[in-house]
Amino acid sequence: MHSFYIEYNNARIHCLRFGQGAHLLVALHGFGDRARLFAILEKALVKRYTVVAFDLPFHGQTEWPHRTFTKQDTLAIVHKIMEREGKSRLSLMGYSFGARLTQAMLPDLLPVLDKLYLLAPDGLQTKGMSTAVRTPVWVRKALFYTLKNPGWFLSLLNLGRRLRIVPPLILHFLSFNLTRPERFRRTFGCWFALDSFYLPRSRIKSIWRDSGLRVDIYFGTKDEMIRYKTVKKMVEGVRNVRIYLMDAGHRLIGEDLRDRMIEN
Repeated sequence: MHSFYIEYNNARIHCLRFGQGAHLLVALHGFGDRARLFAILEKALVKRYTVVAFDLPFHGQTEWPHRTFTKQDTLAIVHKIMEREGKSRLSLMGYSFGARLTQAMLPDLLPVLDKLYLLAPDGLQTKGMSTAVRTPVWVRKALFYTLKNPGWFLSLLNLGRRLRIVPPLILHFLSFNLTRPERFRRTFGCWFALDSFYLPRSRIKSIWRDSGLRVDIYFGTKDEMIRYKTVKKMVEGVRNVRIYLMDAGHRLIGEDLRDRMIEN
């Protein structure tokens, strides 16, 4: 296992590479995570894949000088990885927010895509995300400037929590991510990026169904963020998509997932 950097658009993308398999697998982690998250899955993947996971913009060791990023940025990074590895085809793995990014890239990468792994996937129906996606860009920009000193806003949210208007999960998330400059920048950078990575569920299902692409979805039965009923409904009638249920919450990447992948 070793790391390297890809130069792109005045940025340095940190990548982690492991495995010597004949097939390339590019992995995208979730919000607040980093590429090393996938290292625990090495034993399940190394025989079939050469795995390259990269730190998303605003995450890990990636140096990203821009205010946000787009689908075209992630596509360019994926193509640079393919070029470096000398591969004309690939498989994709996305966990949580990373799964949203991988699904948004499906229309562009489908001709060269062999398989898709979705782990606790955001982008289908995630609690609270519909509000984030629908918030107008001008409101996001206004909040970007007004929340650089977020104390008043967090006090307001705390009042809303006591009145049972604001869910505790939302308060915890914002309290954690708005109070440090690097987390603040990461939060808004990803929030600004959401529009570029939006793909309707109906379009995702039609791509799954019509392309015949093999899709494996791993879902934790204790996941409080992703609506399993929505995922199950999307999979109905699509034989090339399989759901594997795990006795886990949203953060399901660990030894149990590794062992389950080995079994499968």
